[in-house]
Amino acid sequence: MWGSRSIRRSTGIDSQIHGEYHWRTVGANGLWLAEPLDGADTLVIFLFALLHDSMRENDGRDPQHGPRAAVFAGELHAEGLLPVTPPQLELLQHACHEHTNGFISTDPTVGACWDADRLDLPRVWITPDPALLSTARAHEALPEHRRVPDWETLYAAATGTTSSGASSAAETGFEIK
Repeated sequence: MWGSRSIRRSTGIDSQIHGEYHWRTVGANGLWLAEPLDGADTLVIFLFALLHDSMRENDGRDPQHGPRAAVFAGELHAEGLLPVTPPQLELLQHACHEHTNGFISTDPTVGACWDADRLDLPRVWITPDPALLSTARAHEALPEHRRVPDWETLYAAATGTTSSGASSAAETGFEIK
């Protein structure tokens, strides 16, 4: 599991609905969605997957979990735990803050983030509304029978590094076990 003190601050990691497995699924979805997109920032998409539901207080109605996740991203950045530029942080915070508000986005990064989350709605027996999908690829079927990767593999895919684990722990402050 996670060895990082920052991730242990998450209120949602153990949720069976909105927890760590969902976050990894969103990461895999987001990276798949980003493949054909020009200008999609895969590091921001990876961090969105990790943080977007991390501050949920429950698995029911929690309309402020996105804004809390945006604040949490800012706190982690201030502590030097998120390796992002100020524009990337702004994009990440926007994507987290607004991800439950039913918007679509023409920004390739934000669109991939929101679509990645919506494509995992079938886990709670909800079919994603095609009108709320921002990217063309989100309208395609997800690859069948895919394994949800571990965080190390997702980080390597997002950053173009090897999945040895050394760069992910060193660069993000997240220890993956």
